[in-house]
Amino acid sequence: MGADTNGRPAGSSTGVGSNVFLTGATGFLGAEIMKRVLLAHPGSRLTLLVRSSAQEAAGKRVDTLLEKTFGPDEVRRHRARIDVVEGDISRPGLGLDAKQTDAVRSSIDHVVHCAATVRFDLPLDVARRDNTEGTRNVLALAEGALSLRRLDYVGTSYVAGGREGLVMEDELDVGQLFSNSYERTKMEAETLVRAFAKGHPTSIHRPSIVVGDSKTGATTSFEGMYQTVSMFKAAYSRGIRVALPADPRTKIDIVPIDYVVDALFALIHSPKAIGRSHHLTSGPGYTCELDELVRIASRLVQVKQPPYMSLDTYYKYFRPVLRGVIWGTKRKLMLKGEHYMPYGSSKFEFDKTNTYEGLEGSGITTPHPREYFEKLLTYQKSADRRI
Repeated sequence: MGADTNGRPAGSSTGVGSNVFLTGATGFLGAEIMKRVLLAHPGSRLTLLVRSSAQEAAGKRVDTLLEKTFGPDEVRRHRARIDVVEGDISRPGLGLDAKQTDAVRSSIDHVVHCAATVRFDLPLDVARRDNTEGTRNVLALAEGALSLRRLDYVGTSYVAGGREGLVMEDELDVGQLFSNSYERTKMEAETLVRAFAKGHPTSIHRPSIVVGDSKTGATTSFEGMYQTVSMFKAAYSRGIRVALPADPRTKIDIVPIDYVVDALFALIHSPKAIGRSHHLTSGPGYTCELDELVRIASRLVQVKQPPYMSLDTYYKYFRPVLRGVIWGTKRKLMLKGEHYMPYGSSKFEFDKTNTYEGLEGSGITTPHPREYFEKLLTYQKSADRRI
């Protein structure tokens, strides 16, 4: 049996393709996926679907990203292996004309769909435009690809919504309630991918809360957990004592970006991963209770550890008062923060049976937050003057 330029057996559905169609390359995780292909898979090209912004055309956005990632001296070398397609996942046909669509379909053999809106505060119809319909549009392109070997879809473990107990990787819609439009639309998107997987080699990957590098703490995104730390530091500096609307015993599942990328690419090379969903999470035995992380954060940013209150107490007593006295930017921050509150009182863990089977023999292990959490906040403190 012959082999391709990346050393795979001819016709194999495992391994990185010769031309990878990647969505979401300008995002936190997508940029790391792009970087890994360029550095570790020299026989592969990349076709990036990128939206133009008001400030930069799609091609310029990629050039800026490459310069930020590799430095100005390396842009030209890496750019030579990249084809930029200006488009938008939310538009029918991804916003491509017939000629562009045919060109992409005739050249790509591997699709990695990473693009999504990760905002929790969007109206349902707006979130569906990117997450549900965006995924439908990517799958339609992949369906017509002439030499498609595989598709890898990056979803989220929080399709679990408001479930309790151990969430299995092969479970999806079990009638759970959702805390926000993000969770619901990512569940809808994964439903579409599962239907696609019945006829094409496909793997689904569900990260939890992705944070910085486990070795250095480095990150390019200070969203989610990082914003919470900044908000409490800011409140403390203004003499405001805030109780956390959370359960201190909640097991918080954060996962470092280097583990997510390492595991993703190992699963791409694993025959056991085809047709399965994988929790790229910390999982049972590798999480910390919220109170432990709060204690570490309070010590590092030099604030007194806040007390806790239940979500019910917040919604019944504090929320009406706060909404009556807080306005402007502070009100917007409060409303944004409310979308994250359910995660501080969640009652589930993510099973990793499929993931462990797919990673067998790879040498990739799950790091424990105790090994790297301080590094995350130390990096944030050096890069983000707000803390």
